[in-house]
Amino acid sequence: MKLNLNRVLLSIVAPAMATLFVAAASWSMPQDDDKRHDPQHRVNHLAKMLELTDEQEATVQTLLTTSFEESEADRERLHVLKDQLLKQPGNFDAATAQAAADEIGQITSRMMYRMANNFAEIYQLLDDEQRVEMAEMAERMSERGGKRHGPRGLPPF
Repeated sequence: MKLNLNRVLLSIVAPAMATLFVAAASWSMPQDDDKRHDPQHRVNHLAKMLELTDEQEATVQTLLTTSFEESEADRERLHVLKDQLLKQPGNFDAATAQAAADEIGQITSRMMYRMANNFAEIYQLLDDEQRVEMAEMAERMSERGGKRHGPRGLPPF
């Protein structure tokens, strides 16, 4: 009886955990039609909101385009892992799901680091007034709970 209860619990908990891992990572996977992940859209937004100089705008353009290109393989791999996890419900394999979830965590960590690094580099390019405006943009986004622009506490680009 105890063995059967463990199997039942495992068959419920393991897929639920896999779903949770996929959901947690999915915010970092842009939708193909979502232009806010396009570097040019982000540069235009920052240029407008922060009144970037031409030199600042060019530097931000280079930084965000390079970062976007470096992240392409990670975004593609996240999609593969998500599909892999979602196709397992009928014959769930805990080891495979755990390995996929671990890899999702590693990829998400790299992407978060890249975003934090970009934020720091852009911040260093700004003058004092622009830094204040950028901080206010981040605060407004945080107050909204990140709605429309990603998870709470992320930079405004």
